[in-house]
Amino acid sequence: MNQDFIKIKDMEGTLLLSHTNGNLSCKVTTKEIILQRPHYTYQILFENIISMVPHTLKDRHILLPTPGNEHEKVSTRFASSYYKIRTGHVRIHNRSGIHEKGETDFIVPLSELFLDYFARYSNLTVVQ
Repeated sequence: MNQDFIKIKDMEGTLLLSHTNGNLSCKVTTKEIILQRPHYTYQILFENIISMVPHTLKDRHILLPTPGNEHEKVSTRFASSYYKIRTGHVRIHNRSGIHEKGETDFIVPLSELFLDYFARYSNLTVVQ
């Protein structure tokens, strides 16, 4: 695990799956998804996810929110499919504390196994 990842002490639910690839990590519990990059951890409860749809990237960078209204471009090398997750609320952990943010979009690479857990534990309706 990357030493610059901020550990979550109040993780909701039971950990089901964890995957780390370089500077990006994704964890799924029975109640939430946790996205991590150096110095930032994003905690998204399933109940706060509004939608999740496939997304095509034009380049190999993704945008992740910062505590203000800004976004930071992060390079990724995941080989899986990308999805746009819209959430009504996200908790952002960084070195200066925990911040709450309202409606936010995340574009993240997710594997089929992650999608299976989402379908099983979230309230989202799966359309195929």
